[in-house]
Amino acid sequence: LVNDSHSKMYNLLPEDVHQAARMLQGEKAWSMVAGAQPGADGTPTFDVALFVGYHARAGHGRGTIAHTYSVRPIETRLDGRPTGEYGLNAMILGAWGIPVGLVSGDDALADEVAEWLPWAERVVVKQADGNHSAISVHPTVARDRVRAGAEAAVHRAAHGARHPLRILDVERPVVIEVDYGRGVVADHAAIVPGAVRVGDRTVRYVADDPITAYRGFLAINRLAGAVD
Repeated sequence: LVNDSHSKMYNLLPEDVHQAARMLQGEKAWSMVAGAQPGADGTPTFDVALFVGYHARAGHGRGTIAHTYSVRPIETRLDGRPTGEYGLNAMILGAWGIPVGLVSGDDALADEVAEWLPWAERVVVKQADGNHSAISVHPTVARDRVRAGAEAAVHRAAHGARHPLRILDVERPVVIEVDYGRGVVADHAAIVPGAVRVGDRTVRYVADDPITAYRGFLAINRLAGAVD
């Protein structure tokens, strides 16, 4: 299953996708992890997740197009550690029993992923030159690197390896904090039940489990986007 996940989530051309794949497009309530929910009996629906075309977290000093879900968060922390989309998505997928086997993007992202998901294949297809610039390899080279990394990740998930894939586990209760650029944005985000306004521009959301925490983060971030 290919989840088209950037911006309005209508980026990929269906005719360019492999015939064996199914593609999930359009704006989704569960965003980048839509379609990965467990079956009715609670068993995982997939053996592995591959994060292709990712980027560094919001607030990163040089990561190309560094942000976290939108341009609103200045920094997002999970259990007190700054993280990006890779960390939050890995958290919810881990709760559903799905490990992350690959993350591709720039070298700044690879450094972050090495700390959060050290078992995942880290495919570097560009060198970050700044938040709005990068030195990229040729698209054919990038595709070859991603294909090789994906093959290795899928092989490990399907057949096991010396270093098996793991899921991201977080402390309980789960604490997510988001810093925003303006107090009015934090005011709107903190309207979500369970959210708490902290300091000048921060909203904290605490939940007993990763699934509730992820849903709370999505609600907070979407309300933050409603402010002009």
